[in-house]
Amino acid sequence: MQLSLADARRMAIAGQLLPAPKGTSILDVAKHIGYLQLDPTRAVERNHLLVLWSRLGAFELDELQRLRDERALYEYSAALVPTNDYPLHQVTMRRFPAFEGSGDWNEHIRRWLADNSAARRKILAELRRKGPLGSRELADVPVRSWASTGWTNDRNLSRLLELLSLQGKVLVSGRQGGQRLWDLPARVVPEHVRTSKPLTVRAAVNLTANRSLRGLGVATPQEVRLEPFVGGPYPGIREAADQVGRVAEVEGLGRRLVHPEAEPRRSSSTILLSPFDPLIRNRERTEALFGFRFRLEIYVPKDKREFGFFVLPILHKDRLIGRVDSTMDRKANIYRVNAVFAEQGAPESAGPAVAKAIGRLAKWLGASEVSYARRVPALWRESLRN
Repeated sequence: MQLSLADARRMAIAGQLLPAPKGTSILDVAKHIGYLQLDPTRAVERNHLLVLWSRLGAFELDELQRLRDERALYEYSAALVPTNDYPLHQVTMRRFPAFEGSGDWNEHIRRWLADNSAARRKILAELRRKGPLGSRELADVPVRSWASTGWTNDRNLSRLLELLSLQGKVLVSGRQGGQRLWDLPARVVPEHVRTSKPLTVRAAVNLTANRSLRGLGVATPQEVRLEPFVGGPYPGIREAADQVGRVAEVEGLGRRLVHPEAEPRRSSSTILLSPFDPLIRNRERTEALFGFRFRLEIYVPKDKREFGFFVLPILHKDRLIGRVDSTMDRKANIYRVNAVFAEQGAPESAGPAVAKAIGRLAKWLGASEVSYARRVPALWRESLRN
């Protein structure tokens, strides 16, 4: 099977529902992608909301909250995930952290959890009696120190709760402000889901390989292995992907696997993407497939950033043609476009579509106006004027 690079890109974009077909719901998107990654950064808007907006356009936030309240979605591994996928996640929960070839780090986690068995028992007892509870209400639980070189260092209680959630011992029940509320799985996951037939590791691997390749459209077995954001690792997923996919020679890329349902759907849309969007999460794949080098610069010192703090890539038809550095000034109610960058070879004719995409995002954010700084590409300057 021979495949042009343009068609491979179209398959990748369609695999991520960009844009989603008319009538697609929030839950449809979550089920198809498998997760909505949660991130605290709100320079423009939270990542999971931007991911939904890129696919659905304007949507009702109340509907998303309803899905959480009715337990159609639950929070696991720093993401909102479909509750019906709980049996799949349980495969990982049952094994965590005893993964094959896990090395010293997971051995450290095992030992630390064992050392905190008394704290675990007390947390579970408190949740059983009083849950759901925030970490502040569990602050009197004595937890042995968690040492790391990262931001989790000495965040003992929150680290224990997070690791217990990865084991499926506790789950996030909801949020009160920015604080997570923890509870027992029996009060978070509906009974009919919890009591459904458990999946074997092999069944989970096969299901995940199929879903990953479906979302990617076109991929190497290694890209399929890296795709799942929640759960895993899945032993043998690359071999399972070989069983799912058709082999294709992609122009300029060589051998790739193609999902049987993948189609090179043409799109005339121009869409702004979150910097955490699943389409571009694998940076090496993004560069190989789209010729678009993208790096997150949130943690880069300001004077060393190439493009900006929170940069939204511009997807135009089947190409990534530029990026927008912007912030939502909520105090002034202005969507501030700090800079717009065009990729080499970006079409001049895309200017009006880029301006409309920026305007649509500003309207959805509730901004009263869009304010452009002077730093816009010459080829789109006429379109990107206030």
